[in-house]
Amino acid sequence: MRVDIITVLPELLDGPFSASILKRAQEKGLAEIHIHNLRDYSTQKQKSVDDYAFGGGAGMVMTMEPIDNCISALKANRDYDEIIYMTPDGEELDQGMSNNLSLKGNLMILCGHYKGIDERAREAYITKEISIGSYVLSGGELAAAVLTDSIIRLLPGVLNDETSALSDSYQDNLLAPPVYTRPAEYKGMKVPAILISGDLKKIELWRHEKSLERTKTRRPDLYKKYSE
Repeated sequence: MRVDIITVLPELLDGPFSASILKRAQEKGLAEIHIHNLRDYSTQKQKSVDDYAFGGGAGMVMTMEPIDNCISALKANRDYDEIIYMTPDGEELDQGMSNNLSLKGNLMILCGHYKGIDERAREAYITKEISIGSYVLSGGELAAAVLTDSIIRLLPGVLNDETSALSDSYQDNLLAPPVYTRPAEYKGMKVPAILISGDLKKIELWRHEKSLERTKTRRPDLYKKYSE
């Protein structure tokens, strides 16, 4: 999989992709992540990428030209399955969306800033708009990193134990059950006996029951989806 991320602040994305699982995915050749500085595609003397909004009001708007130049240059080299714009008014990211996107080959992500991008860019190029929650960030870079992480970790071979992703919260509209590790007793606090019984069928049943219990209590909206 290849992910191209367009941003006005590329330095914000140095950290998330240079460590842990995302770093290993790139080293193994399972994923390519390319960061593009939008200012490199501006023809303005000061390399500006924003201007005042027509109609007045506070805040600046990302201009058409550099976005058009950048997206056109990337599209000239390959086809993209989705061109994604990270925006608070997009469809909220969930596990199902990440699962679907992990099956794609080439993704492009545009990070918003200021008051957003010129609407004409959305109409001309964007095929999918995604939000990571009902709140506003200073820019789309952190949201793009979250989205990219949620997708790439699902690629075959990225995780050491590929079955791990299948048991994550949200995969089946249930939250994950409680987990424990050694020692079996710590300061009087004991691991549930069933988990050290060696009876795999009973352990799986216990985990499922705990998932149901936790989801019903903490996320009744998810539990409703599961029950339907």
